[in-house]
Amino acid sequence: MKNKTAGEGGFIRTIVIIVIAILIVSYFGINLRALVTSPTTQDNITYVTTGVINLWNNYLKAPVTYVWNEIFIKLIWNSAIENLKNGNLNVPTVTSSSTPRL
Repeated sequence: MKNKTAGEGGFIRTIVIIVIAILIVSYFGINLRALVTSPTTQDNITYVTTGVINLWNNYLKAPVTYVWNEIFIKLIWNSAIENLKNGNLNVPTVTSSSTPRL
């Protein structure tokens, strides 16, 4: 039997939780269609979406793109791929060949 950790829930569990949530909302007489299509909800969704897009474009896009391209891809990803390719060839790894010898 496979042991599950606390973070593993599964797809069926998620579906059951969604169905239970819908039943609870229905019990209290809340109409989800009316709630989602109301002008206030639509205005709030538009406001939050605009704010998130503004935050991404003006503040987060440049540093996140730099970290992704210059640090993760060039330093971590490329060296990991090279190490995997050279693993069976008995070639020194990228990190061991670039470090100074003592």
